[in-house]
Amino acid sequence: MIPIDPDSFSSGQIGSKIWLCEELERLGWESDYTYIYGGWYGITGFLLLSRGIFKVKNIRSVDVDPACERVADTINNLWVWQRWQFKAVTHDCNEIQPPVVDLVINTSTEHFESHAWFENLPAGTRVILQGNNMPHDDHYVKSDSNEEFISNYKLSSIEFKGSKEFVYPEWSFTRFMVIGTK
Repeated sequence: MIPIDPDSFSSGQIGSKIWLCEELERLGWESDYTYIYGGWYGITGFLLLSRGIFKVKNIRSVDVDPACERVADTINNLWVWQRWQFKAVTHDCNEIQPPVVDLVINTSTEHFESHAWFENLPAGTRVILQGNNMPHDDHYVKSDSNEEFISNYKLSSIEFKGSKEFVYPEWSFTRFMVIGTK
């Protein structure tokens, strides 16, 4: 039995990642090497690969939690054994000096205490960033608007920016997203 946090499949998590896929597909971008920072269980990679619209040769899903690697590789097994089109790795994203990478996705920016992960990206790297305004013990970056969210990341160009409301009977939050180039 592989332990999985059920929150990884919550409507907010899946809805946010599907929104990312739709906007990326609308842009028509392709990628040789995509890194997903804070990749958790590899759901973003799974959705990108299974939808088959975003053309990508290799995805690396990076998370600091070693328990995530086995789960992510299991969920994405179809692409793991195919010349490592997908592979999860355990590493601190703040310490990565990525090799030749043309797209970095981080859907959990609020969980990073430091911006070192972003500062280490070379200028010209395309990025997709998501964060939210949800109060939580392990959220270090909280934004109250898309403009405030974007101001945390110095981008040379922006292709898309938007927000998505998740309203539940007893609570709500807003997810922010920006797609652009550092």
